[in-house]
Amino acid sequence: MDLDRKDWVLIQRYITGNAEPVERQRINEWMDQDPENRKLVRELREIWSLTPAENFNVDVQQAWEKFRDKNKIQIPAEGKSIGYKSRNVSRTPLYVLRAAAVILVAFLTGLFVQNHLYTMEQVASEQASTFNVLKELETERGEKARITFSDGTSVTLNSASSVRFPEKFQGLTREVFLEGEAYFEVAHDPEQPFIVHSQDARIKVLGTEFNVRGWSEDSGVEIVVRGGKVSVQSSEVAPEEQSEVILTEGLKTLVERGQNPTASQQVDVNRHLLWTSGGMHFENEPFSQVIKHLERRFNIQISVDDISLMDVPYTGTFIYAELNEVLSVIAASMEVGYSREGSEIEFHN
Repeated sequence: MDLDRKDWVLIQRYITGNAEPVERQRINEWMDQDPENRKLVRELREIWSLTPAENFNVDVQQAWEKFRDKNKIQIPAEGKSIGYKSRNVSRTPLYVLRAAAVILVAFLTGLFVQNHLYTMEQVASEQASTFNVLKELETERGEKARITFSDGTSVTLNSASSVRFPEKFQGLTREVFLEGEAYFEVAHDPEQPFIVHSQDARIKVLGTEFNVRGWSEDSGVEIVVRGGKVSVQSSEVAPEEQSEVILTEGLKTLVERGQNPTASQQVDVNRHLLWTSGGMHFENEPFSQVIKHLERRFNIQISVDDISLMDVPYTGTFIYAELNEVLSVIAASMEVGYSREGSEIEFHN
């Protein structure tokens, strides 16, 4: 993950929406090479989104030179920069790059950084004093959680999910970051729109109830609206190519990675929200996806002896999901057997 000044400028253009299509393609290819690259860009975007807009006007080249000189962080000359498909890259520790990223973004947004080397503790302290630092609620497999934000918005978080949010919403928007699935009941405030970031999806609302499902291992993010109206866009599509989908009560869209949202379609919202009251619903989902949901929900491990089962679509509804009942119904409907030993389950022909 060697990064020179041009690379940082390219990332800055990307996270602020000013990159050209070819530049966005280079960043996307670089993020696809390593999950840590994608995580770094997402962290930068979060920092950027919480920075005052009036500080955006800054000379990037001058900022980089000040950053390099003040912090004396050396990037190995022989390394590959963004755009090269090479995984045998820098030995620079990831925490140094993240520290550099935080400091550089501070420069790029016109903020002053002290003239000394930053340890991770110093970077965290700088963030805490400069930005509205995000708190995080995370659930383990087999558990759910509910939280109310400072504005009165309540969120029900599904198993193996997390949501990052500021202790107090400030500025022109209320922005949170979701990994996994959550049901939002957003407090109405037309002066401060509520925005959810989940993978490539950007969901903007004024006050409504909706569900977002998008784990990092999924191919896309699903948004279903129970009431009100939301706007859905992809944050990974070039601005000139972006399209917006407006969802109202009973409508759903899907944001695949690097794609615009699909056309809205009518769905049974109550079925999509069964998980909030202990149920489960699958609608023509590949069995591989069903397995992932079951593993998260019940904190179990599932295997199959016939790999062809993984692509078989499954549809089923459970008003209240009890593991043995779910396993029995799925096995019967797919005409397979299963065995269970503690938390380990195997489906077999």
